[in-house]
Amino acid sequence: MLKELKIENLAIIQKVDLEFKNGLIVLTGETGAGKSIILSGINLLIGEKASADMVRDGEEFLLAQGVFAVNDEQEAELKELGIEAEDKEVIVRRHIDKNGKGKAFVNNIRVPMSSLKEIMGTLVDIVGQHSHQMLLNKSNHLRLLDRFLGEKGIELKKTLENMYNEYSSLDRRIKDVEKSKKETMEKKEFYEFQLQEIDKVDLKDGEDERLEEEYKKLFHAGKIKEKLSLTEELLKDGELNALNIIYNSRKNLETVSQYGKEFQENLERLEKVYYDLQDCVDSIRDLNDDIEADDTRLERVISRLDAINRLKSKYGDEISEVLSYRNEIEEKLQLLDENSFQVKKLEKEREEAKKKYYEIAKKLTEIRKEKAKVIENNLQDELRGLSMGDAQFKIEFIENTSMGSSGMEQVEFMISTNLGQSLKPLWKVASGGEVSRIMLAIKVIFSKVDNIPILIFDEIDTGVGGETVRKIANKLKEIGQTTQVMSITHSPAIAAKASQQFYIEKKLKDNKTITQVKELNSEGRVQEIARMLAGKNVTEAVIEHAKELLSEV
Repeated sequence: MLKELKIENLAIIQKVDLEFKNGLIVLTGETGAGKSIILSGINLLIGEKASADMVRDGEEFLLAQGVFAVNDEQEAELKELGIEAEDKEVIVRRHIDKNGKGKAFVNNIRVPMSSLKEIMGTLVDIVGQHSHQMLLNKSNHLRLLDRFLGEKGIELKKTLENMYNEYSSLDRRIKDVEKSKKETMEKKEFYEFQLQEIDKVDLKDGEDERLEEEYKKLFHAGKIKEKLSLTEELLKDGELNALNIIYNSRKNLETVSQYGKEFQENLERLEKVYYDLQDCVDSIRDLNDDIEADDTRLERVISRLDAINRLKSKYGDEISEVLSYRNEIEEKLQLLDENSFQVKKLEKEREEAKKKYYEIAKKLTEIRKEKAKVIENNLQDELRGLSMGDAQFKIEFIENTSMGSSGMEQVEFMISTNLGQSLKPLWKVASGGEVSRIMLAIKVIFSKVDNIPILIFDEIDTGVGGETVRKIANKLKEIGQTTQVMSITHSPAIAAKASQQFYIEKKLKDNKTITQVKELNSEGRVQEIARMLAGKNVTEAVIEHAKELLSEV
């Protein structure tokens, strides 16, 4: 319920602070006094658009703030939307500056306008002649019908959703496998050619590096052999070769090594150099013996390297990458047969899921049609009680052309308001008075299940009078037993049924028009209802009539 409403600088409202109770609340006053502005303030709280011209002349901003009490179910719904209701209360605030820029806050947390609408959609429903919101929106009709499903129907609906999700998941998997299979089939011959081309070369990992080394040796064999021979000659042949010089130097140090430790150390170092150099000479000789200018082998190496490099230019920079690609296409070709088997298996599972889906959907449809009949009959009774005895209401079932998470059908509320007229969609009903009564009748039924705790009726008495308006008043009071109902009205019959009444009037203050709102006590209500009955010509008889209306409550 809406516990408190604060509005500042909205149009001709300077400042109002209102506290509301449960039950039926009415806002009354002369035409143009600002009743609709109060509604505009509430509209801001539920996420309606704001503009700069809404800000009171001469002011910097406008503010609308509401304190809403919530029950356990609404608290749970708000929690799913990320809103914590402290002490089962939600404080909503809109602030709009004179340039039309605004901010919205829920429990002092700033929220985008889209989120505000979603949050407040669980708390407030404003019903006006042309803003019947949820009930006139066809997309909401199935959801509203499903509120009546009961425990068995709700369980069926959950099972149906799970089965639809399973079917959709299998369908996606089949499509993915078939897509992969199709792509492979389109390239099958090409893949087989590539596989054959790679396998023909019979690659070995690291082979290219080894062949590059062998190629360099074979290609430069003559030069290598020449330099090795020259090096060997310098190191060991002739009187001035390196080995001979070091050998003689070692002999000299050997002679003096007995005269000091330092001579012995240098002798050891020189001996090490001598033997290392001897090993090096032997190694160079062996290398020289191994080197041969083999043109036949060189051609084979070049040919092998060319074959490897051709594959690398096509399939990867390294032999490891070529082999990896080779294994990849081999797997794809092997999967062709496996995919065919997998698709058949998945198709069987999908068909089973589809069969179960339609079995459950059929049962759900039967329950929905049973509940639809109950709603139709109850609504007929409500409309008769609102002087629309000729009206016909029907929930039309429209079969879906494809599977859906909500079942085999969509529904739409259809109505005929006069005998001989065909049924039409609810939103096409033209008469304002008829719309108001139809909406009220529907609200009587659906307010018991749609869990919206605040219903606001904007001049629901427009276009009706006499006995009909009294019936409307009784219905508003009836809804007020379970839901907070707020009504802007010109009808004394409706005002008399209220549990709380506010009087709205215009006044001049400092040469500016302002709207004032005050809660009426018992005497104030008598006077206001008398004014609503007779305008300025209030007589004792009118006062008595007003008291009689109030006493009927």
